[in-house]
Amino acid sequence: MTDFATQVDNHIAHLRAPELSASGKLVRVVGLTLEAKGIIAPLGAHCQVENIDTGAFIDAEVVGFHNELLYLMPFTEPSGIGPGARIWVRSNHSKASLGNAMLGRVVDGLGQPLDDKGPIAYTDQLGLEGLPINPMERGPIKQVLDTGIKAINSCLTLGQGQRIGLMAGSGVGKSVLLGMLTRNTKADVVVIGLIGERGREVQEFIQQTLGEEGLAKSVVVAAPANVSPVLRLKATNLSHLIAEYFRDQGKNVLLLCDSLTRAAHAQREIGLAIGEPPTAKGYPPSVFALLPRLIERAGVGRKGVGSITAIYTVLAEGDDRADPIVDIARASLDGQ
Repeated sequence: MTDFATQVDNHIAHLRAPELSASGKLVRVVGLTLEAKGIIAPLGAHCQVENIDTGAFIDAEVVGFHNELLYLMPFTEPSGIGPGARIWVRSNHSKASLGNAMLGRVVDGLGQPLDDKGPIAYTDQLGLEGLPINPMERGPIKQVLDTGIKAINSCLTLGQGQRIGLMAGSGVGKSVLLGMLTRNTKADVVVIGLIGERGREVQEFIQQTLGEEGLAKSVVVAAPANVSPVLRLKATNLSHLIAEYFRDQGKNVLLLCDSLTRAAHAQREIGLAIGEPPTAKGYPPSVFALLPRLIERAGVGRKGVGSITAIYTVLAEGDDRADPIVDIARASLDGQ
């Protein structure tokens, strides 16, 4: 029987060595997107582009197409690629590895560890988009979640499975409140998505705001502002997928997403790059489809088994409560 270390090595090798059976070619780079011909792949497919200088590979995802032209967005800076660079499809679907060993770990949008604690013993693999729950199968919200913060317990009592928004301008203490919730809550598992934050704030949040006690029962997914918008969206979806994974084990999960606005910004970057028309405040229509889809992934599980109580921070830019992201979040969430 192959030991786990060998499985991990094989998994990493698979990430870096694509199948060479079929390939297309890069024909143009426009802004954030790569345009390719000669290859067929569905939306969301994971591809690898050859660096013609070094022979290494750059990961990218299919974000759109026009006739036979595919639009890809790279996960990293696409330096070193050029006209005619070969492209291979690694997977037709966006999947993520999961397991109970993720507790106490910090990972990026691809599930790769960022905390120098070695590889994670993943046991399962699921699609990033998750599986929607029939609304008639969802259990009711009837149990109170003890957040460990008296002001919230008394004035804004949370039920297990509710979705709440923290809407405010920048620098007023949203992240500090999230750290307090993580350390003091009675939830079984806490999943924290740090989406689009400043790079220095990730380590500061984990070491100072969260602390060892809070991290022990948490999974942190970090995608700072300098990474590709595709990775920021993947990190958002991964945060929800991890919460769903533990919910389906019958656990009460507290999902903290900081912030929903940064996820919307990532989708805006992708949408505008592939030619979507800008609508309200420059946001393309795909943003307004993304946010309700994310929010509806939280809630009570099938027949009341497990729950995801979600708290999303929403940045009211310039304290504008009529901001389109604030507006759609307020309409989709259970409270604010």
